Amino acid sequence: MTRESDTLEVTVTTDQDTPLIELTGKVADAEVKKFQRKIDQLYKKKYASIVVDVSKASFMDSHGLGTIVYYHTLMQKEKRTLILVNTNTDSNSYLNRLFALTNLDKVLNLRTTTSEV
Repeated sequence: MTRESDTLEVTVTTDQDTPLIELTGKVADAEVKKFQRKIDQLYKKKYASIVVDVSKASFMDSHGLGTIVYYHTLMQKEKRTLILVNTNTDSNSYLNRLFALTNLDKVLNLRTTTSEV
């Protein structure tokens, strides 16, 4: 049985030709497929940039992280940009520690506000 806090909510908005995917909840297990479907739809539309806001994500497993790295790499090869936004500046927060431990904070285009995008 899935608890409500375990579910992933994926919201997509488009502002000035740049789509924003907002992830809320746990980016884990079968729930990651929701995120993968949305980012793949946007990727295929050939946007110059796609923004993924993980500020409200409470957890991310290797499948979620792998999806981000996969699309970051694909877009980079095509001179396009995947931008990750995490407004939580607490260095001890789960996602900030995850990005630091995996050195992805040095590889991904991480921002602390959507206005930096």
